Amino acid sequence: MSSNDLEGRLFIDGEFREAKSGKRYDVYNPATDEVVAQAADAGPEDVGDAVAAARRTYDETDWGADHKFRRHCLEQFQAAMREERDAFSDILTAESGVPKAIHSTHIDFMIDGMDFWNDLTTSFEWERQLPPVEVLGMGSNHSVRYQPHGVVGAITPWNAPFMTAIWKVTHAMSTGNTVILKSAPDTPLTAAKMAQIAAEKTDIPAGVFNTLSAEDKGIVGDAMTADQRIDLYHFTGSPGVGQRIMERAANGIRKVVLELGGKSANIILPDADLDQACGLATMMCMTSSGQGCALGTRAIVHADIYDDVVARLQAIISMVPWGDPTDLGTVVGPIIREEQRVRMEGMVARAREAGGKVLVGGERGEVNGKANWYKPTLIVDVAPDAEIAQTEVFGPVLSVIRYDGDDDEAVRIANNTRYGLSSYIQSTDPERAERIARKLRAGTVNVGPSFFLGADAPFGGWGISGIGVEHGIEGFREYLQVKTVCTPVQ
Repeated sequence: MSSNDLEGRLFIDGEFREAKSGKRYDVYNPATDEVVAQAADAGPEDVGDAVAAARRTYDETDWGADHKFRRHCLEQFQAAMREERDAFSDILTAESGVPKAIHSTHIDFMIDGMDFWNDLTTSFEWERQLPPVEVLGMGSNHSVRYQPHGVVGAITPWNAPFMTAIWKVTHAMSTGNTVILKSAPDTPLTAAKMAQIAAEKTDIPAGVFNTLSAEDKGIVGDAMTADQRIDLYHFTGSPGVGQRIMERAANGIRKVVLELGGKSANIILPDADLDQACGLATMMCMTSSGQGCALGTRAIVHADIYDDVVARLQAIISMVPWGDPTDLGTVVGPIIREEQRVRMEGMVARAREAGGKVLVGGERGEVNGKANWYKPTLIVDVAPDAEIAQTEVFGPVLSVIRYDGDDDEAVRIANNTRYGLSSYIQSTDPERAERIARKLRAGTVNVGPSFFLGADAPFGGWGISGIGVEHGIEGFREYLQVKTVCTPVQ
């Protein structure tokens, strides 16, 4: 893949252009440290242009009301992305290091999931009639209508740039909003490729879909959240940034939907099938190189099976393939940048000092002279309140916590976190698992060999993991406002 083949400019009002400053910045491959391409380095003035285009298109066209036309455009978009699947796969690995082995989940499953949103564009009950009522001596008919918010400011992270971008862009457009997509500084090329497809292969009108990239995420992010013409902010990232967006959106009372990561617990009960449970515990922590928001990074294991589980995890994790993300056998690819590797090393070192035992990994890995990996890591005897058990690592690190009591103690430890994005239960007793599931404070619960991901299944966090949901009818409604219209009974 040549850098000359990759689009890296801003896409505003239906046209690709450089940043007004003329600045560009390098996009690096995290596996090789090589420059993949250059991207336009937007500033506040570019944000203003993108918002103006999105605002004008929403206010002056019937994009928000023409459901059939939107569906037509979205189906074109879906078909074109399928055609360009291999190009997206190459970009995804080159700019984010996501291993090719899981691109079927990151790309194909997400494109297929558009079927649900495309259908909702025309099948959703945009208006419904209520029975007439008499109040203040007047007979009134009430109709409830759903309408778009208007302009959506969508901000995506670096760990899953295709997945999070397709969610926000297609959700915004299917509901009739216009959208400005700001990608993470490390991963601007996926968004630019989506914009290229929209421009060349669909009838999506100019101004409906706009993209921004910038080396400094704060400058463009602050310009977006300061702009009162944006009606809804949809962000995936850290709690700290999410809180800042929410605070700034309060000026003007703009809506926010936030997905802010997690520290998800995986409860392994004494009656679990340990072969299956330990395999799942490894997979659901190490997949996506551990750089996933809903992964089960805390294994909470009963004392009766603790030694057996630890021995199994040690054997499995020591064999997890890591290295070249283009190799289909690789599970753990490179860490996105040096800053993140240093942060991870510090957390593991402090976990050791706090009494945790590192049985596997706990150090950098090197491929072709590049120490851009962190080896799959197992830390046992972790205290429930330890930093490593309370803070999102965002890497291939599994912490194991022992408990001695009943199921309520396991639940107490699982809920001992400010996060609440996802959770896992390993048990052969469905009724027992259901009782525990009801008590867990998390937006999704996964029992045994199952996973929450699906276009029709709401996904969102409790606690500092966020506010609002994506996916499903509930996620569709996040992008809509409700209006009640009253008319006289004739």
